[in-house]
Amino acid sequence: MNQYFQIITGKITELEVIDTHLSHFGGGSFASLPLLGQLALGNTTEAASQVGMASGQQEAADYLNSVQYFRCKLGEFTVHGIFCRAFFRNGDKVEVVVEPLDDGSYYAYALRRPIDHRLWLYPWAMKGTKASNKESFKFAGKITFPCFILSMVIFTIASGDDLVFLTLMFALDILVGGSIFLILFYCDQGMLGGGSKDADKIFATLGYPKPKTVNMEQEYMEMFFNNKSMNEPNFYIDVNTDEFKRKDPPGVKWVAFYREAPPIPDYITVIHTEKTNNNKNKRKK
Repeated sequence: MNQYFQIITGKITELEVIDTHLSHFGGGSFASLPLLGQLALGNTTEAASQVGMASGQQEAADYLNSVQYFRCKLGEFTVHGIFCRAFFRNGDKVEVVVEPLDDGSYYAYALRRPIDHRLWLYPWAMKGTKASNKESFKFAGKITFPCFILSMVIFTIASGDDLVFLTLMFALDILVGGSIFLILFYCDQGMLGGGSKDADKIFATLGYPKPKTVNMEQEYMEMFFNNKSMNEPNFYIDVNTDEFKRKDPPGVKWVAFYREAPPIPDYITVIHTEKTNNNKNKRKK
């Protein structure tokens, strides 16, 4: 399996977006493509029946509430995929992380708009796997560690001089506390997607030197709260562009801002679709 995706750059045209109340998917992106085709043709009844058979009505309903399917052209290439909210527009100049499909189209895993440093990501792909594990570890530790310390203080006072009782309580505390820690850790992983190997591959394709440690939620905080002010002349982006001023639709998630884009590595296949002296430039491993 290739450890990198490809990238297509160019201007969006012929953009179509299917809103969440019309989007019916089963589990997994490629398995869903026949359903997406049904929806693109307007056959929502057939698509809905397939979802019910594949994954159950409640699971399908939950999924529908959080994603949109989009399809567009970059040059001569058809690009489509799933984002939470596909609120980019025709005419936007973008860089799209893609995987080629057998039908000649490309499936999008991320879309980057350089003018305002926006990055749309595949569902649950905001963090690399190591970054996600770190966040879940911190979440579980913040709850269980204080409880462990408090219970040990109580057991120490209650045991008096009984060393055997204290030892047993210490072992029990470790067993119970460890179990609660693991439950909280894996619950947090489940709620937040548990990190994503897709995220690792996306960030590696985009040139991040340590893709598994990338955390785009933290990047947002660093950009707008922990670093420069938007009023500074050397802020990361021009905040007066139309793209930056556009109001995000409700329910947006898995869409990030980034401070600086790392250079795309030379071994990544890049297809440039805009008309230049070298209109179609591919760089391969």
